Amino acid sequence: MSTLSFTQSENARLEALSFIKKSIPATLWNKHAHEVQQLKQTCLQHPLFQLPILTRLSNQNLSLEQLKFIHINYFTAIVKNFTDTLSMVIYQALQLENHENIHEVDRIHAKAYARYLLSLNLIDELGFNTYELSLSSPARSHLVYFMDLLKLLQVNPLDQKQVVTEAYDLNQFNHPHLPSYNNLLLILACAELQVIKYSEALRINLEKYDVQFSYGYYACHGVVDHSEKLANDDNHEDDIWALLTQSYQSSQQHSYEQLLGQYLQLWQNFWSKMDTLTT
Repeated sequence: MSTLSFTQSENARLEALSFIKKSIPATLWNKHAHEVQQLKQTCLQHPLFQLPILTRLSNQNLSLEQLKFIHINYFTAIVKNFTDTLSMVIYQALQLENHENIHEVDRIHAKAYARYLLSLNLIDELGFNTYELSLSSPARSHLVYFMDLLKLLQVNPLDQKQVVTEAYDLNQFNHPHLPSYNNLLLILACAELQVIKYSEALRINLEKYDVQFSYGYYACHGVVDHSEKLANDDNHEDDIWALLTQSYQSSQQHSYEQLLGQYLQLWQNFWSKMDTLTT
């Protein structure tokens, strides 16, 4: 078994997660954990994760031209602006300084611990090689890796003629939620689940045409598997759910459910359109 990178280190993460759990009353944590788990289950059980295109991708049924079409749309839908949203939620952690859930003595600390966990995600996104920091480079950021993949696929990211409305809808969805720490956490947690599921399927189909397509962007997406791959999406997802448990507002449950439903529906619309236009 290889040594985990520091963004996958259980010691650092458990320290932060332990503080987060203890920063609010135990009864409140248990109540919120149940409610947040319900949100997660709603997400996992959504038709988005059962769409026919997942099977088609996993069976390597799509042509290279069809995959090119999907990738220019996926770039617009999420890749181009993912770190924008992640950077904003790191900033909005300042709301924890005055958060009623958190013990008053822990409120300023809470901002630092939340930002630590969220920054592990951002560090991965920005191209830090967390096994060997000397190998870090912005050229290895996930966004640049995706741009490199588009170049390999001979797709021009500036050519938006093939980008569908459903991709633009996802691109714009986060904007009105940027002031809300909790809304951004919920969006990001759901986005991580989507990335884990669909990135793996896309990688499998692309490998049919050239193993080189599975390097770079797809080598750093997925779950921790104790190899030297930098994939770490499951840890990041778990951290986001924990942070939402800390700051969850039961009075806003209906709003959270509505937000989740809207976001999942946009992803279902997107992947259904990708399925229809590649059939």
